[in-house]
Formats: sequence, C-alpha cells, structure tokens
Amino acid sequence: MMDAIGEAVAGHVVERALTRIGPALVFWTGGALAWLSANGGWDRLLALGADAAELPALAVLALVALVLAGAYASTALVTLLTRPALRLLEGYWPRPLRRPLVNRRLKRRAALTEQWRSLAKRIEEPPPATAGTEPASAETTAAGTTTAEAAAAEVARARADFARCEDRLRRLPSPRWMMPTRIGNMLRAAETRPFEKYGLDTVAVWPHLWMVLPEPARLDIGAARTALNRATAVAVWSLAFVAFTGWSAWALPIGLALTAWAVLLWIPHHAARYADLLEAAFDMHRTLLYTRLRWPLPGNPDAERDAGAALTNYLVRGLAGNQPTFTPEPAP
Repeated sequence: MMDAIGEAVAGHVVERALTRIGPALVFWTGGALAWLSANGGWDRLLALGADAAELPALAVLALVALVLAGAYASTALVTLLTRPALRLLEGYWPRPLRRPLVNRRLKRRAALTEQWRSLAKRIEEPPPATAGTEPASAETTAAGTTTAEAAAAEVARARADFARCEDRLRRLPSPRWMMPTRIGNMLRAAETRPFEKYGLDTVAVWPHLWMVLPEPARLDIGAARTALNRATAVAVWSLAFVAFTGWSAWALPIGLALTAWAVLLWIPHHAARYADLLEAAFDMHRTLLYTRLRWPLPGNPDAERDAGAALTNYLVRGLAGNQPTFTPEPAP
C-alpha cells in the first residue's frame, strides 16, 4: 500500500516537473540539433552516444542533473521575462513610439462606431412593403416575393455585420484608455469597463474582490491567467530560438514563425478569454464585495457609479465621517 502511494506521489512530482521544464527541454533539444547540424550531424550524434555509454553511472547521473539544472534555470529566467514581455506586447512603450499607433486605433474605433450606428439604424428600420397589396398578376406576385426575400436577406446580413462590429468594439476601450496594440486593448478594455459601468477601480479593488469570489470563478480566472502567461512564455522561447541561427540557418524561420504564431494568434486568444472572465467577475460578483464590506448596495446604475467610486476611495485611502451607514453583518 505504501509503495503504491509512493509511486503515485513520485509520478505526480515527475509529471509536474516535466510540465514546468518541458518548454525548456524542447528549446535546448532544438538548440542541440542546430549545433549538431553544424558539427558533424548524425555521425557526431552517434559518436557522442558511444562516448556516453562508456561513462560510469555516477557521471551519467551528474550529466542528467546538470541538464535538468540548466532547464530549471532557463525556465526561471523565462518566467521572470514573461511579465515584462506581456507588458511590451500590451503596448507600454515610451509615448513617442506608441502615439502614432494609438491614433490609428482611435481612427479605427471611430470608424467602427459609425459603422455600428449605421447598422443599428438599418436593423431598426421596418422592411420595405412588397409590390401591391393584391396580386394583380403572377409576375407581380413573383416580383413581390423576390423583393421580400431580398429585404429579409439584407436584414440578416446587416444583423451579422452588426454582431461582428459590436464584438470588435467590445475589445476596444474608451478613447482615453486606448493602447497601441490589439492585446493591450483587449486587456485594457476589461480593466477599465468596471470603472465606467460601476465606478470601481479594477486595479485597486481586484485584490479585495478576489478574496470573496467563489472558488469556481477563482479557478477559472487563475487558469486563464496561467494560460496567458504560458502563451507569452512560448513567444519568449521562440524568439530566443533565433539565437541558434549562428549554428543553423533553419533556426531563423522556425523561431520567427513560432513567435509570430504566438503573438498574432495564441496570446490574443488567451488574452480575450482572460479579459472576458475578468469583466464577468465584476459583473456577477461585485455585490459580494459590497456585502462583505458592509457597504450599502446602490439602488440604480447612476447611484452605483457614485457608490463604486466611494468604495474604491474607502479601500485605497479610507474615509472619515458618518457616511455611509454600514449594513448589518451578513449571516455566516
């Protein structure tokens, strides 16, 4: 029984270790292949294998420990670089560098807003009347039916275009919060929308809201954030792979292709998922924060913005006086 438990624990530890250092092992394996391609190729690999087979067991264990230590060290380094890399991808650059791209995003947002308004009007307009109320002839009836079908198809296209336009606008923050990159705008929209809707400063309030979130919500948000960090780490590993170009030319296209895939597709996918869950946490669970802090619940949207601003100020700086009056302690 104890042996079975020990094997299960050991297997779990090994699985977690391989998950953690797996990207590093792939990275250094690719680097080793690049080195071999420039230093003898398959014949050199066979010679190294023969030399390793003659080493004593202790030396082999020491070599394996050295490889694992290197993998852990490089993983730790990439982990440290993940957050700065994500902020770079979000567009936290010096103002002179980001201003032109921000202006382009602002123009794009204005064009999308105008398109959204135009499509909304087209959807709200009544469909055009068919030709005549009484069918004077077969041709008139056929023509009237064709016109109605064309009008219905046009409305359906307008609704589809409206949905796509609205989804794109949802991924963009207000003009004053605009960032120069797609990833930055996804995350900035989720970070600023609770302030615009509820008066709650996301950065200041988030640690407190996190403490009262239900466990399933915390697990989902934590998993989404971990996935976003891992996708960013893939971009860092891929870009670092370009350094092996000095040994083999194929390292350059592979590294650049993987970096482009991570930056253009994988990171935005996970950023959108994380942004949706972050915003949903405020939409669905902000009242838990009010309740746990014994703060009076607002009665309407306008009052909620004022209450959210006051609650943010209370959490950041504290308040003095006799307002607001705290509600009774919630039942356990």
